[in-house]
Amino acid sequence: MDLSFLIVQLLSALRQAAFLFLISSGLTLVFGVLNILNFAHGALYMLGAYFMYWITLQIVGPAGFLLAFIAAPIGVALIAAAIETGLLRRIYFQEEIYQLLLTYALVLIIDDLAKLVFGPEFKSIAKPEALSGSVELFGGTVPVYTLLVVVLAPAVALLLWYLLYRTRTGKVVRATSSDREMADALGINMSALFTLVFAFGAILAGVGGALAGPVRTVFPGVGTEVIIESFVVVVIGGLGNLWGALVGSVLIGALETIGIIVFPEFEMALIYLLMVAVLVVRPWGLFGRPLKVKALSEKNLAMESQEISPVHFAVHPAVRWAPLFLLLFVPMVAGRFYQYLTTQIMVASLMAVAFNLLLGTTGLLSFGQAAFYGVGAYAVGLFITKAGFGTLTALAMSPLVGAAVAGVIGFFCVRLSGVHFAMLTLAFGQLIYAVVFKWYGFTGGDNGIQGIPVNPIKLPGLAEIDIGSTQAMYYFVLAVVAVSVEILRRIRSSPFGATLKSIRENGQRASYIGVNIKLYQWTAFVIAGAFTGLAGGLYALMEKSISPEIINWTKSAEPVLMTIIGGIYTFVGPAVGAVVYIILNSYLVAWTEKWALVLGLVLLALVLLLPGGVVGFVNEKSRQFLGRARCLRKWSFSKSATS
Repeated sequence: MDLSFLIVQLLSALRQAAFLFLISSGLTLVFGVLNILNFAHGALYMLGAYFMYWITLQIVGPAGFLLAFIAAPIGVALIAAAIETGLLRRIYFQEEIYQLLLTYALVLIIDDLAKLVFGPEFKSIAKPEALSGSVELFGGTVPVYTLLVVVLAPAVALLLWYLLYRTRTGKVVRATSSDREMADALGINMSALFTLVFAFGAILAGVGGALAGPVRTVFPGVGTEVIIESFVVVVIGGLGNLWGALVGSVLIGALETIGIIVFPEFEMALIYLLMVAVLVVRPWGLFGRPLKVKALSEKNLAMESQEISPVHFAVHPAVRWAPLFLLLFVPMVAGRFYQYLTTQIMVASLMAVAFNLLLGTTGLLSFGQAAFYGVGAYAVGLFITKAGFGTLTALAMSPLVGAAVAGVIGFFCVRLSGVHFAMLTLAFGQLIYAVVFKWYGFTGGDNGIQGIPVNPIKLPGLAEIDIGSTQAMYYFVLAVVAVSVEILRRIRSSPFGATLKSIRENGQRASYIGVNIKLYQWTAFVIAGAFTGLAGGLYALMEKSISPEIINWTKSAEPVLMTIIGGIYTFVGPAVGAVVYIILNSYLVAWTEKWALVLGLVLLALVLLLPGGVVGFVNEKSRQFLGRARCLRKWSFSKSATS
């Protein structure tokens, strides 16, 4: 290995690190002050690249590269300021999950709007002639543009340091990042400061996009690829720490370059392995500090003011079993498409209800739930195709494998809380995804497993049951999901479930009365993983093929969305959310190419207008109506503290 090769690879790693730093510095700055994990930061990066493309193509041409490079981030900042003042400001006092959902909705909206305005094609940004050549450096050939990027990123870091440490506004920003309550008490205009910081973070994302555009293609959704890498950087460096973002960017840039050369098959896995290692050893990152995690009872005051109370109603058994009774008749009146759609909904409902045992009941937000879903699906696929297991035996293995994997991952995750817990579950999920995606010899790599045979089920003393048809699969999934959901309901209503709720409301008080919080959380994590694995196993049988995409973080977002849509604090909420989400997804895709835009607007409306979800809204309005009619006690719903 000669010196010229090393120099070229080193500069390649530094260029990648420079891009990551420009994007992640804005992300970490926004989190440090606003305490928001902004999923839409990647979309702002994409807008910076698109604005750069449009300005150089339509207004100034390649010769006006510098002017476009200045104007593009300013345009992004104006849009960010409008987002902060018009949307984010309304949900600062809600739980983090609603902030994440709102920014995720913005990703869907901005991506589709970019597709409408700039077109779905991949775009290339022309570089000026002066930046298009290359130079000889220690015997190696290095593009001039790479040298510009490598020099510019440290210059931006120095400028940030000056602004934060040598200006009065910077000191105010740092003081607010350190103690928001104290800054507010001292009379600092928090609203103006939040807008300023969010817009400045967007400028950094826009600079990253404008600078990366000429060496990377620009297309709708490119920000989604970038945002996960940026999360990895800020988590490793320390949430809210600028220098941590710098060091994290260099580490990830170097690891990606080394991984491509030495371990090309597992380059992605190395990054998430590092993230897992850092979070396990030092959960707050290399340069961060422990975050104060507030109990739910402290931080949802705004939700209480919106009359979203976590007090629910126990449903009369007749009402509870009515949906099952109706579902039995669906195949008699509906065609194959609707039977298939309803089967999809049932599988998604099981995943969402199992997930809500963590989020709604225990107060733990997992971003890696798709890992257990995928593990269950792959367990069924591998046991059938490679080990020759029967259909029922393979399906029975899916919750066991899901529980085993959840047991290992949960052992590390439940030591953390809040954002750190969410980030560690994300890291484990992406680690499993990266391994499955590249392990061609075992999992089939990105091709997945195709043509999973669904053989008839042999029950002792009974005839064989063939579940190969759409209708038979429908009834089989209905039976499995109905039993599973009933078990989960009984778990939630048991003393064990009541203890989980007490941990969610105030873990500190629960520990004072002798509750082993970590053991309870770990048990809930394993149970949720087992039933999510079972849902994945049903999915494998239903689709007869699986791919690594069912493990990716975008799949993990689905149960989160379903739960928020339906209602976190109700047992049936996630199932209702699954119905809404699957139907919206299916019909919007068929109805319009802009389904992501419509879905994003629906999610946005739900967060802003129905933060308690559909079931929470119905509960609240029903209670108000029946209370006014003085017939609440006569209704089939009765207030219960054990629901």
